[in-house]
Amino acid sequence: MNQWMYAYLAIGLLLLAAPAGALVPDTITIETDSGWVTAGGSDTATLTVQVSNSVSGNTSFRGVAVDFAANNTYGSISPAHVVTDVSGKATAVFTPGTTSGTAAITATAVHGDLGEPLTGSVDQQVDHAAPYLVKNIWYSPEVTVGQTTTIAVRVVDRYGNPVDSRREASLSTTPESIRFTVGSPAGFVVGASCEDKVSVPVDAEGNATAVLRVDTAAGENLVWIQPPAPVKSEYISILSVADGVPFRIAQAVDPASASVRANGEEMVSFIYTLYDEHDNPVAGQGLRVDALVRRGDRPEELQSALLHSNSQGQVMITYGPEDSVGVATITATAKENASVSVSQEVSFTSTEPVNMLLSASPQSMPSRDVKADSLAQLRAKVMDIKGNPVAGEEVTFEIVSNTSTPYNQTRDQALETTSATTDDNGYAVVGFYPGAFTTDRKAPGWDATATGTATVRATWGDVTRDIVLTWKNYPYLSVETEVSPETVAVNETVDVTIRLRGDGWALQPDPIDVVLVIDRSGSMSKTDVSPTRMAAAKAAASTFIGKMDPARDRVGLVSFSSTTTVNNALGDSFAAVNASLNSLQANGATQLRRGIYEAILMQKSNLDRPGVIKAVVVMSDGDWNYDGSPVGHGMGYPENSSSAYTFSGSNLEPNNYRYYDGLGGSLQRNSGSNYWRCYDGEFTNQNMSRFASDNGVKLYTITFAYSPGPTVNQTMRILATSTGGFYEHATSSGELTNIYERIAGELKTEAGVDTRMDISFDNVEVNSAPVPGNQVFDYVYAQPDSTRIYSYFSHNGSNITDPYARDDRQSWAGASPCLHFNIGTVHLHQVWETTFRLNVTKPGNINVFGSGSTISFNGGEETLPLPDTFITAVEGLMNLGMTSRTISVELDQPPLPAGQDAFSDSVPLSWNITYNGTCDIDEALAYSGDGGLSWTVFLMKTIPHDEMGGNTWKKDSTSLDASNLLPGDYLIRVVASALDTPEAMDTISTPVRIGDTSGAFIRIG
Repeated sequence: MNQWMYAYLAIGLLLLAAPAGALVPDTITIETDSGWVTAGGSDTATLTVQVSNSVSGNTSFRGVAVDFAANNTYGSISPAHVVTDVSGKATAVFTPGTTSGTAAITATAVHGDLGEPLTGSVDQQVDHAAPYLVKNIWYSPEVTVGQTTTIAVRVVDRYGNPVDSRREASLSTTPESIRFTVGSPAGFVVGASCEDKVSVPVDAEGNATAVLRVDTAAGENLVWIQPPAPVKSEYISILSVADGVPFRIAQAVDPASASVRANGEEMVSFIYTLYDEHDNPVAGQGLRVDALVRRGDRPEELQSALLHSNSQGQVMITYGPEDSVGVATITATAKENASVSVSQEVSFTSTEPVNMLLSASPQSMPSRDVKADSLAQLRAKVMDIKGNPVAGEEVTFEIVSNTSTPYNQTRDQALETTSATTDDNGYAVVGFYPGAFTTDRKAPGWDATATGTATVRATWGDVTRDIVLTWKNYPYLSVETEVSPETVAVNETVDVTIRLRGDGWALQPDPIDVVLVIDRSGSMSKTDVSPTRMAAAKAAASTFIGKMDPARDRVGLVSFSSTTTVNNALGDSFAAVNASLNSLQANGATQLRRGIYEAILMQKSNLDRPGVIKAVVVMSDGDWNYDGSPVGHGMGYPENSSSAYTFSGSNLEPNNYRYYDGLGGSLQRNSGSNYWRCYDGEFTNQNMSRFASDNGVKLYTITFAYSPGPTVNQTMRILATSTGGFYEHATSSGELTNIYERIAGELKTEAGVDTRMDISFDNVEVNSAPVPGNQVFDYVYAQPDSTRIYSYFSHNGSNITDPYARDDRQSWAGASPCLHFNIGTVHLHQVWETTFRLNVTKPGNINVFGSGSTISFNGGEETLPLPDTFITAVEGLMNLGMTSRTISVELDQPPLPAGQDAFSDSVPLSWNITYNGTCDIDEALAYSGDGGLSWTVFLMKTIPHDEMGGNTWKKDSTSLDASNLLPGDYLIRVVASALDTPEAMDTISTPVRIGDTSGAFIRIG
């Protein structure tokens, strides 16, 4: 064989020895010789593909077809189709486009022996080109003073690619940065080394973000932004605005005294300035202003308003003018910080005095012989023209006439003093003492119904007023009247209250004669009640004595054990009774029957006092075991019988009793016996309940501390209930005291009078002239306030009747309006009260009750006139209170020119302003072409307040020059402001289109 033959044979053997798979490519890889290329640049990257077999490592795959593919956004590959050389490689060139980013390049190999094509890929990074311009600046144009905000800047290359840090991050080199420098002295960039400048590298998205802390003073913060060269620097302005939480309030008041006259013209003005913690005036903050108003006798009023500070941090209000004197406390509190508050008291004082009214309370009173401290108050009220009280005016008083004929008056009526000065309520007050009548029934001129009168004159300047006062020595009710308010505007309402009191001198409790019967048997020394039963009984009885009145009541004391002692006869020396009570000692048996008998006998032996209430209060702590049954049950044994019965002294004996002479009951002697017995005593006065009833005595029975059996319970109950009293059992000292107090209350029966009140409005005095009431008042039904009626006890506040309202419109109807009240019986300490509401329809000084208005009582035998009760009604009474100013603006939607869908030369604008203040109005109009992110002011003007012509509404107009504006959609707004209001703003609801926006435009300046 020749040399070539051996060579072919060797190759054949090798081929026969290699596995079949090692001859087929199964792997493809692709690489770039440059990880980064530049967008739009001349640099390229060579892409190399290697086809190989992963098992044998064979790469000798010549002629394999390879296709390249890439997103042509980032660049192109040439050639796109190649064939591998003898080493299994193929190359192509990637040329970048103008877009930066990551180009994903794939290479696909196709070989005849392959079932599926082989694919490989590589990422080709395309970097941005050189910085070209600032594309975006994101920032908040307004930031609360002292707060931080972010500023983000994006720089792009000439192709619009962000200048980012991707290449530098992969190569661990320094990316481009943007320097931020703050021009304002107090603002600074957070993290800056010098607190005024910092260089911030761009991030992977191409943004450089700095944090700015704005100035603590309101105003402009200039920030100089220096991008990488050759991009030129830019300035932005961020306003630090004072709109934070208020930290303090400054208050200015005009006049500084905060006191003006109530003349319907003068007012007090307030300017509140809200400051933040940096002492900047804060705009747009809520301020709650409350006015607590007190005008004489009117109920307190609370006015409130929530206002907002204007651009200068101010809130302005006025209080007044007013026609009524009074005081208002004005309190201003920051809505967002309740600790920030300030108060000021405002006073409205009266004008010059012009009139005087005279009244008396009471106008009818008891004479001094029956009520030594009887006194009336004469009240002269000096007023200005609006009915306001005037202080500091001197009024003199004199009695100009009097009569007590034909009665015997032993003490003259008199004035406490002859002059007085009006107080803050306009009243000059002096006391009037009525006369006194003889109490000697035998004296000439004595009369049980004596009456005296006097006319008292009050003089102020050249104004005089007279009033007639009456005093009597017979029963009466006291009557009080009041009106609220005393000064009203015509066609306002007044509440009239009439109050009857059961406190006249004749309405006193009936006198009480009471005998206390106290058990002092041995069992009273027991300590099951602390400290002893005896001590508890003494304390309870002493409490009862304290409820009595020694000027009217009498108390006696009887005690019993094995014997009965009359310790104190009925008398008014309560100290003596208490001394005897405290000296009692516990010992012996229980002679209950005898104790009750002696007490009733004491009541019987005393001469009756007119209207006296007689009572016996019995207290025992055990079963009777001496003298037997108190009700005379069973057999009675006379004490002096030759064979008298001996009581056990220790055991209850319910079926026998000691017979007392003189109380009735038949004594019989059985045949062959020598002693007498009574078999029917229970049905006579031997029964203590009958003995008490026949002598007008109430029995109150109490068992104490032990457990009484059925016989004792039944007997004690019969004794009490059959005489008008009650029986109670007490287990403790507290219960015992409560029972004694209850008995004391029941004994205080109270005398009353049958009362009726008729109020006539036939003739109502207006400026001293009679006028039909239906020309002065209208009745107002306003449930539950009119007609409101109720009654209660003044000494303990408990209701007799709950308040209720009735409708008196029917009674008021007709030519003679009137109100009728059937009051019934009025007791001591009882107060009956009605309040009704009237609408005042006529101006003047009005005496509310007509001349025919009376209160009758004692079955109509006695009458009492209603006292003079005045109100002052004024035409056009003004009480304006607290007011604030408001401004609003409404911008009309501009109408498009006929047949057009956009404005070309100008945009016509009109708006309405509504304003109720007193300052000039500032207007500002602006447009925005970016949807409201930024605004350009194109008109500022001021409307002097005089131009409003006294109106609160004005129409204004202008036009926006659109000839120099880029085509697009624009918003337009108007802002109106005044010093005494927060600003008002309105924006058109739909953007207006300016110019043709369908194509591209180049503006040549």
